[in-house]
Amino acid sequence: MFKRLLKTALLAGTALCVLATSAAETTKVRLAFPSEGFLYVPIYVAQRSGYFADEDLDVETIVFQKGGSAALTAVLGRDADIYVGLPAVAIRARSKGQKVQAFASVQTQFGTTVVIDQASANAAGVTAASPVADRARALKGLKIGVTGPGSTTDMLVRYLAKDAGLRPDQDMTLMPVGGAPNMLAAFSQGSINGFSLSPPTVTTAAQQGGFVLMDLAKGEYPPLDGFLFTAMIAREDWLSGNADTARKMVRALWRAEQLIANAPDQAREAVRPYFAHTSATIFDAAWAASLPSYPATPAVERAGIDKNIHFMNAVEAEPVSVDPQSVFTNAIVEAVAPELSQARGAQQ
Repeated sequence: MFKRLLKTALLAGTALCVLATSAAETTKVRLAFPSEGFLYVPIYVAQRSGYFADEDLDVETIVFQKGGSAALTAVLGRDADIYVGLPAVAIRARSKGQKVQAFASVQTQFGTTVVIDQASANAAGVTAASPVADRARALKGLKIGVTGPGSTTDMLVRYLAKDAGLRPDQDMTLMPVGGAPNMLAAFSQGSINGFSLSPPTVTTAAQQGGFVLMDLAKGEYPPLDGFLFTAMIAREDWLSGNADTARKMVRALWRAEQLIANAPDQAREAVRPYFAHTSATIFDAAWAASLPSYPATPAVERAGIDKNIHFMNAVEAEPVSVDPQSVFTNAIVEAVAPELSQARGAQQ
């Protein structure tokens, strides 16, 4: 009897040791997001589909409501490991001596767009079939909501206006409104004629009769076609000191991007819980609108970085001067490519 109890105790102890070892081998990774929404769908898919768990990663998402600069500051201060957001924020930091690099693409078309009320579209005489330059000129004389001064939403409106020959600070009024709830409330009340934001907020406005100025996710606007909008970005010392973890992150992300490309319906169902408070009609419309913006591979294209730099220098008072090649690395993508060589879009 004693021997059986001892044997059982030993087996139980062994099992506990195995579990403890397994738990100890799980690596914690903290992601810093500047917002929430369809910009991060591949991350959501990787999390919900268990791809991070398959790599023994415990991924925590921290949302910084004050935007990309705050999220990147957390990474620079070692309060987070990876910034997931607009590379322009990292490019600005890099130009000031901060050693950060983009190492994986998450969204490779501009994820934010502009919606205006139908009455303003009618007054400007524009429709979805109008040339994009004419649609951009429809901004003249309007009150356009942005999340805040210097935000991506603000930069986009300024870029579209300038490219159409308008003066953003004279030919229209840019109104800092805040996040999605405030934006939709101001739009529905007529306090603003339109706003700049990403799905599903612009999708909601469109469903309520708004006019989406242009479909940036489909590359409809040539100057921003192929724009690297969302990327995984980390400190160089973190990438070199945590090479195995970085490879695991990229493997999981790559699997998610492949699922989106090859089985979009399955990927959509994985994402749906993140938007539980969004109606099915709006969610499906936002999904369809955003789907073309996700890459089949996390490789970072130099052209996407170049477009970020051009975009910044077109609208910001302080131009950036930085070697585009120093802003990104594909070393981690290339390291995991042989393991995923059967995946569509994998580098050979």
